[in-house]
Amino acid sequence: MSKHVKRRLLKWLDKRVPASHEHHLNLNSIFILPSGFGWTFIILSLCLFLLGTNYQNNLMLLLSYLCLSIMLLTLFYTHQNFARLAVKALPPNPFHCNLQGEMQLQVIPHTNSPTKSCCGMLSIKWLNAIRHVETQERTRDYTVEKSAAPPSYTFALNGNIDGHEGQAQTLHVPLNIATRGKFTLGRITIACDFPLGLYKCWTHLDFQQHVTVYAKPLEGPVTIDKVASADESKSVSQINDSTNNDDFYALKDYEVGQPLNRVSWKHVAKNGNWVSKSFTSLCSDSFVLSIPSNVDIETAVSLLTFETLSWSAADRVFGIHYKGLNIAPNHGVEHMQKCLTALACFNRHTPPFSPVDDSTVSISKRQNERASSV
Repeated sequence: MSKHVKRRLLKWLDKRVPASHEHHLNLNSIFILPSGFGWTFIILSLCLFLLGTNYQNNLMLLLSYLCLSIMLLTLFYTHQNFARLAVKALPPNPFHCNLQGEMQLQVIPHTNSPTKSCCGMLSIKWLNAIRHVETQERTRDYTVEKSAAPPSYTFALNGNIDGHEGQAQTLHVPLNIATRGKFTLGRITIACDFPLGLYKCWTHLDFQQHVTVYAKPLEGPVTIDKVASADESKSVSQINDSTNNDDFYALKDYEVGQPLNRVSWKHVAKNGNWVSKSFTSLCSDSFVLSIPSNVDIETAVSLLTFETLSWSAADRVFGIHYKGLNIAPNHGVEHMQKCLTALACFNRHTPPFSPVDDSTVSISKRQNERASSV
């Protein structure tokens, strides 16, 4: 399909099937045509009709009428079954561009038929993995074109939806984006040929989902500078070694990824709430990770991404400085996500839906312009 035809098709779909986080299929969003097996079945029925007419064989005529009746009945049953499908998209988790991400679709009860669900096998593939931007400059950065046809993934519907969200079936659709940044996901093609495979129903749905693709981690040399601060004695850090002479500071909610030796097991056993201990450290050191400005941007971003993951795993206090990108030293899971997101969007034309807005991240205009020209 040429780019012009595909662009016109996407614009037409935007009007006919508008984007939404949740889709309940209806007459406007469903397309149906005979499958390859269905066309063969139609040709066979016509041949039986011609043979029965020429030889005046009533049994062959009756068989051709029976085949055509099956085709008509299957048309309505196939459409009716697919029209009971309703899906809702869950926010996709960030992933690295060298790995495979996924988009989660939840099969929910349809508003028109909450007691009946769609049956059969669903075939899902990406019509376009990311939504393209009209600007040529942005299209050059965000377009991910592949000559080969996108792979199709098959899911079997359990058909046991009874209106409870906890029992809804979740479909995990793989997602591959080879470029770092923030993207708007494109349309997904969902098809089904239940019950006899004579007809194929399909639809193209846009779920208005955005995903952050982190840079590929790359191990290498990084400049580490210690930050001296007058308020260093007041900084709070969670110490790995429980034998330190640090004073207890506070209890915080446990975050996924923190070491288990910081969990207050007494509180867990008492009331079931997972909390972690924090201590005040007089020797808490803050560091800033940086890369020389003469290093290639993609290489520098990959190096800083690897160091961000390493330092976050050790729960050390660190910041990032590179060509106008300044992130204040901190630690924790949230700080790691902020650093990875800022690195993923560095020197990229950020789409209008996802600006990088964080008080701990600052970008100098002059340095950013200088970085863009490199």
